[in-house]
Amino acid sequence: MHESFHIEEEYGQNLPEFESEFEAIAYYFDYRTEQLSILHEAAEYMRLRELDYSPESLIDLEKLYFMCFRTNGWKDLQLTIHEFETMMSIYFGEVVTRNISGTDWAVQPYPFNESKYVLGLNRGKHTDFFTNYFEDHYLSVKSEDENYLLGRFKRIEKRMKR
Repeated sequence: MHESFHIEEEYGQNLPEFESEFEAIAYYFDYRTEQLSILHEAAEYMRLRELDYSPESLIDLEKLYFMCFRTNGWKDLQLTIHEFETMMSIYFGEVVTRNISGTDWAVQPYPFNESKYVLGLNRGKHTDFFTNYFEDHYLSVKSEDENYLLGRFKRIEKRMKR
C-alpha cells in the first residue's frame, strides 16, 4: 500500500467523529469561536493591541508569537507552542474570510472515514484543509520582521482577484 495512504489514515484517527454534517458544522463553529476567544485573552494578557481581524493585525499576531517564543511566554499563557500556532491558523482564516470575497470556512467529510469531518478554508475553487497552517512557524521564516502572515494573506488576496 502507498505510504501516503497511511499518513492520511493516521491523520484521520485524530479527527472527531460526528453523527451528521450539521453536528460537524456546529462543532467546528464552536471550536473556531473558542480558539479565537483564547487568542484574544492571550493578546490582552501580553498587552498587545486588540486583534481586530484586519490584515494588518496579522503583523501584531506574529509579533506576539515571536515575543512568546523569545521569552517562553507560552508558560505565562499556559499554552503550548502547538496550541498557539493552531490559534494563529484559525485567526488567519478569520482574517481571510472577513476581508477577501470568495473565501469562507468549509466543513467536509473526511474521505477515509464517513463519520469524520475536516475544517478547511475555501478559496474559490480551492480548499485548504488543516489543523495547523503554521506548525513550527519559527522554522519557516527567515526573520521575525518578515511579516510572513501578512504576506501569505496578500498572496491569497491577489489570487482571488484574478
